[in-house]
Amino acid sequence: MRKFLLVLLLGLAAVGCGSNGSSVANPVVRVTDADNGQERGLHAGQRLMVTLPSNPSTGYSWRIAELDDALVKQDGVADFEPDPTVPVAPGSGGSAVWTFVGVGTGVTQLTMDYARPWEQGMEPAERFSLTLEVE
Repeated sequence: MRKFLLVLLLGLAAVGCGSNGSSVANPVVRVTDADNGQERGLHAGQRLMVTLPSNPSTGYSWRIAELDDALVKQDGVADFEPDPTVPVAPGSGGSAVWTFVGVGTGVTQLTMDYARPWEQGMEPAERFSLTLEVE
């Protein structure tokens, strides 16, 4: 009987030391250019990963044009991932990867422009927009 109770207590202790399940309850929401113009829901603390086609060698880059940072904040800096289907070479494209996190509750618009930073007053070559509802 004592061995059974000891095994039971050790099992409960191991379960108690495990993860709290937050990564399962709040998985990362991933979007691409195919999701342009759509809506996505986030929970406070949940991450949003935005992956958009990019080729920095052209001078173009993605920038945030609109976002209420009281509801959603950028997490870290944008990253560039080379296209895995193309040999890495000067001038080859890939994807800009942005990570955001929900921090408040409400609805905000995430708008990103693909433009050359020195070309002021010009329309962006591309625009990505996503409506985010944070609970």
